Amino acid sequence: RASLSRQSAMNYFTRQEMEGSVRYSGKCRIGNWNENDILDEVRLKDYIAKKEAGTLRMDKFNKRMATALQPVELTKDASDEYVHFGDVVQLENVTSGAVVAVDVESRDPRPAENACAVSASFHVDACARNTFTFEPYVPRTAKAAAMLPMYDDDVLHYGQKVKLAVNTAAIEGSDWDVATCYLKSFTVSQTHFAKFSRRCEVVASGNDSYECVFEVLTPDPAKRLVSEGVPVMAGAPIVLLHCQTNQCLCVGTHGFANDFGKELEVCGHTETSVGNSYKMEGLATGVPKSLKERAPQDCNVFAIVGKPTVVA
Repeated sequence: RASLSRQSAMNYFTRQEMEGSVRYSGKCRIGNWNENDILDEVRLKDYIAKKEAGTLRMDKFNKRMATALQPVELTKDASDEYVHFGDVVQLENVTSGAVVAVDVESRDPRPAENACAVSASFHVDACARNTFTFEPYVPRTAKAAAMLPMYDDDVLHYGQKVKLAVNTAAIEGSDWDVATCYLKSFTVSQTHFAKFSRRCEVVASGNDSYECVFEVLTPDPAKRLVSEGVPVMAGAPIVLLHCQTNQCLCVGTHGFANDFGKELEVCGHTETSVGNSYKMEGLATGVPKSLKERAPQDCNVFAIVGKPTVVA
């Protein structure tokens, strides 16, 4: 009897605790209440320390939202109606009405990629994550630079090769150690493809290369030759052709949910129609259908939002 009483006194856990059930709290003096009470104190101290340091998960989320959604004033220049390099603008898709946005906290786990996700957001108010600036593309060699048209002003022209830089306000408040990141696209491969449509992937990358270069074109292929060199007006429809993949920037129909709500996938793909009207027009004018380029669909057409003047 004495040995049984000693064994029961040394049993710190109840039967339900040893069978894997929920333990009693520290306020209940049954089972291993002393250990549970000490663990509650440790958890409370750990919570207070994280709250003071601002490392709680909710604090990180609130900081992320405050950084990404901080209001940004779009550039408005009343002197003219054209888009200038360095202007803070938005890229609005004419079909969905969504604007191109980045998520700097949703980064590629591969360190060498140094890239984050790009999507089309229905939050159209100008903020840090959905505003960009155009930068002219400058080739690294003099031979390549001699083959590009040169312009003396800082106005964006049709047929000009540019890079789209993400607003630095979206990067400064994050833990991403990059100075500037640009929209970037890749050819479809086993390691690079759009998550839903399996087309050319579009990301925002801190690695500057020729994969970040786009060409500004008019949506109508028949007017691209005559429009080359014409300044781009704010609000005018444009097509962004990726120079390496030869695919246009596209806002698809694949929707997905992230921390900012439901958004659309942005990929590299030139969406065209069957082209029967172009075939008939070519037969009437004697132009072979192989020489008649089909116009991209509205999912490839964007409007530059930023200046007050809008082209009808």
